Amino acid sequence: MPFLAYDDKMACSTMLFPIYATLFAAQLTTPIPAEPETEAYIAKNLPKQFLAPDSEQIAIAQDRVDRMTVSVNIAHGGPFEFIIDTASQRTILSKEIAGALALDIEDEVTIVALAGSTVVQTVYVPSLTLGKRSYDSLISPIFRSANIGADGVLGLDSLQGQRILFDFVGKHILVEDTDKKLRSRSRREIVVTARRRSGQLIFTNATIAGVKTSVIIDTGGELSIGNKALQRRLRLKSSDIVQTSLIDVTGRSIMADYGIAEELVIDRARFGIIPIAFADIAPFKALKLHKKPALFLGMDALRQFDRLAIDFANRKIYFLLPEDA
Repeated sequence: MPFLAYDDKMACSTMLFPIYATLFAAQLTTPIPAEPETEAYIAKNLPKQFLAPDSEQIAIAQDRVDRMTVSVNIAHGGPFEFIIDTASQRTILSKEIAGALALDIEDEVTIVALAGSTVVQTVYVPSLTLGKRSYDSLISPIFRSANIGADGVLGLDSLQGQRILFDFVGKHILVEDTDKKLRSRSRREIVVTARRRSGQLIFTNATIAGVKTSVIIDTGGELSIGNKALQRRLRLKSSDIVQTSLIDVTGRSIMADYGIAEELVIDRARFGIIPIAFADIAPFKALKLHKKPALFLGMDALRQFDRLAIDFANRKIYFLLPEDA
């Protein structure tokens, strides 16, 4: 889950990374309330550009927290399984992979993870290949694979200018370059335009139970996380809240309240109830979203759809209903 802000006065960068979502579910102290089926009004079919013959289809797997992973090659090694994280501005590697490939050590950087800032080591990645696409000369922070939940994370530095389709039913990802705006082709097709802030795509017109909320799509986080400002506005009953802990990519933890909120609406895309972990994690402040209601929308909510398409270049998000909806 995350973000990256460059400081021109420093040789390092400040960035945020995904939570280790497995431990969240394991540490709930009471049963999670049952969820009714999600409601949504979204596109049945993507524009043809998303399914063009020259789009490259990349097989995916499910990692241990049920997040989608793609196979990548680094230099002459691989394949390795990486998570695609639309909320992380920087691609990261596991220490194990960096050591096995004997990658050159670079300067330390200060990162902002869920539990706050810390200094980490980086390595030089001469090339990273995803399908037919190659990204050269990356400087990537490294963490233990057990804390990442995969061999690495593909962040926004490897995704900008791309159009990515997550097909949850077909279990594949479509990746293609994009430099043209897409147009709606069907009444059932809903295209939501996001704003860009520090590289992140943010919906500023979303509401949760009628409360105006800034929402960030977070494909690297299995869970949705809201800030305390959102929790206060929702006025959830204390009897409906359970406490748990979130563990970030550095292995540190932060306490959170877990509850169920009514109906999330993003433009004309309408979700039903949504489970949320509430905590003032550092990424909210880094994005200047800590004073007003804000939410990182995780894969637990996004997977309720058959498909999710993200057009980074044109700031467009496409949602698709299940075929039998």
